Amino acid sequence: MGTAGAVIVVVALLGASWWLTHGTPGLPGEVTSTLERGPAGGFGAPAPAVPPPSAHVVALADAAHFSQEGRRLFYAAQPQILGATAFAGRCASAPAAQVLAAGGAAGCYLAGPDRIVVYEPADPRLRGQAVQTAAHETLHAAWEQLPAADRTRLIPLLEAQVAGLAPTDPLREQLAGSIGSHPENRPTEMFAYLGTQIWRAGGLGPELEQVYARFIIDRQALVAMYTAQVVQLETMSATISAAYQAAAAVGATNARNRAQLDADFASVAYYRHAYDTKAAQVATMTAADRAGLRLSWQWWDGTDLPMAPAKQTLAAAAALLVRDEATLPQRQATVQAAEDAATTERARIQGLVTDLQTLQTQRDPVTAAAH
Repeated sequence: MGTAGAVIVVVALLGASWWLTHGTPGLPGEVTSTLERGPAGGFGAPAPAVPPPSAHVVALADAAHFSQEGRRLFYAAQPQILGATAFAGRCASAPAAQVLAAGGAAGCYLAGPDRIVVYEPADPRLRGQAVQTAAHETLHAAWEQLPAADRTRLIPLLEAQVAGLAPTDPLREQLAGSIGSHPENRPTEMFAYLGTQIWRAGGLGPELEQVYARFIIDRQALVAMYTAQVVQLETMSATISAAYQAAAAVGATNARNRAQLDADFASVAYYRHAYDTKAAQVATMTAADRAGLRLSWQWWDGTDLPMAPAKQTLAAAAALLVRDEATLPQRQATVQAAEDAATTERARIQGLVTDLQTLQTQRDPVTAAAH
């Protein structure tokens, strides 16, 4: 750029990584923006006629609830809405004043034709990401178009809104990451972040909302799209976490039941052998000896067979064996069914994890292009 120009660099952090490694999900990557201005603070030389926007671009403008003025800015930037492969390298010419976080950028605003480049994930559930990127970049352009006096008037209002955010609000970290070592970018970042991510009952105050309304007809709906995507990913994460914990509890119960079943099978086998041995011994005795023999038995499950004639005790033991050898296979079938159900549930949970991983991959154009 010439020495008469000025370059504004904007890096807008839009979220966190996958919950399994870095916590609660938000929106991904960064939005890197550059805007070249002429010496008078305008957009430089008159631009050539802008070709009509594609249906895809118009649909994105519709989803962002742009006003006519917002559409004018968006269309004038000749936005390119690209998938991961086509997006690769398109924002490489943006100044590297800040180091981009791993995962690349979700879009950029550059000087020259095709100034807005937006990455659009392939999964339709993530369409809100492209809408947010488009709106964020368009609000940067809108901020630059505002007269200097208006910007000066709005800055303390924006600062007050940021000061009112909860200490843990992720926007604070996103804003700090976007500004980096370029404090001059704080006003435009506040304007873009608050405009696309924060809605309070009644809005952000009449002065700010009046300015936002010039570019966005229904800002509440735009913010709701951002919130819905964050909630969607958080809900998926919470569902997986709850399902995993429940499956772990079921797995522990199944393991205990299986161990007890195996032990009971071993006990019944031992008592079957003991019964057969004792019955064989008694059978070899004389009738007189058998008549005088008395036996007692403490069964493996605690059942007490008190001292009684051997024939009576052995008959009771035989009945217990019949009972055990009938009920143990039934228990085995029940335990096996529970284990099979747990296997099915683990597969379902893995499917949820894979789905979330796929979404997380799609949120990042670099990883999406690699898959």
